[in-house]
Amino acid sequence: MASNNHQMLLCNSDGESGPINHQMTLLELPEEILYNIISYLSYNEISESRNACQTINKLCQQVLNHGFTKVDKQHTQIQKRVKSQLPRRESERRNHPLARHVDILSAIETRLSLLGMTYTRYIDMGLCCFIPGKVLDELLRILATLQRTDQPPRAHEFLQELRDISSMAMEHFEEKISPALKARMPAVTLPFPFGDHCSASPEPQHSIAGPSTSPMLALATSPMRNNPLRQEVIRLQMQCKSHTSTISQCKKELVECKNRHIEQSKRISEQNRKIQTQAKVISEQAELVKEQDKKLSDLSKKILEYDQKFSDVYTELSKMKGEGESSSSARGCQGSSFVIRSSEGSKEDMEKSKASLKRRALRQDYPFKKQKT
Repeated sequence: MASNNHQMLLCNSDGESGPINHQMTLLELPEEILYNIISYLSYNEISESRNACQTINKLCQQVLNHGFTKVDKQHTQIQKRVKSQLPRRESERRNHPLARHVDILSAIETRLSLLGMTYTRYIDMGLCCFIPGKVLDELLRILATLQRTDQPPRAHEFLQELRDISSMAMEHFEEKISPALKARMPAVTLPFPFGDHCSASPEPQHSIAGPSTSPMLALATSPMRNNPLRQEVIRLQMQCKSHTSTISQCKKELVECKNRHIEQSKRISEQNRKIQTQAKVISEQAELVKEQDKKLSDLSKKILEYDQKFSDVYTELSKMKGEGESSSSARGCQGSSFVIRSSEGSKEDMEKSKASLKRRALRQDYPFKKQKT
């Protein structure tokens, strides 16, 4: 490896070139180049690199402040573009595909306003910069995700990390950093009628030039930054704004839950109506089944009765046939003429008996046919 002394070929005024031993450090580069180099780092790394030296601290502060304004502008552009795509009716906006985008952007807007109220006053006075670089990285990540995806997750899940790190950064700033910065703030002087209420002690105060002998001048130069009541009021205002943002978010979630509950109740009522109609149809079908069972039982009874009658008729016919055969055998010894007459008489008797049986059966079957008709 070469030695620390780096040889460079430089041209003098006469145009002659020669080797010159020179060691160049990073801080010898122009500020524009250093600013460009630092801008390639993440904002978290930039905020951690401020402890290197005063020059790096100055450039890192510029990059962080520029990053905060860049995030704010990017957020306003995305919010304007999303709102231009939404319908004008509030009821249609809730079911729109960009409804989650609107909720996330509104939550980011409240978070940016809280961060601005915490840091902007001190940034404008040149006392500090936007310190939490990790918050800027998270904001840029969220905005990039919103531009890429059509269906982002819900706001309370998607912004959990941002809420945590930004609230921790603001609390740390208010507790550890802002008291020292308030001591470095320039004194606020008020005219004589109001100076009496802003003075922290009844003793006369001294100006920079020397002790003042006039009480009017002492009251006029009393600093307002030492008033603890004003600090308490500012702290309460910050808490109220943070609470109002969380309350508004909870209200939006409550409205969404109410809408879902209404939709579910409508669906349940429709299902109950369908169940009632099905129950009515089932009861009607059950009544029809009962009627059909009654008719079938009546028909089975009638069939049994007709079977019994048919069996009775069949037994009578068999008896009559046996009687005719016995009478013909008893008279078989007589003459042929007598046999012929007896056979003809028996045939006539059989026909008469059959005709009488048919008439009886028709008389018994007539009321059944009448019921069928």
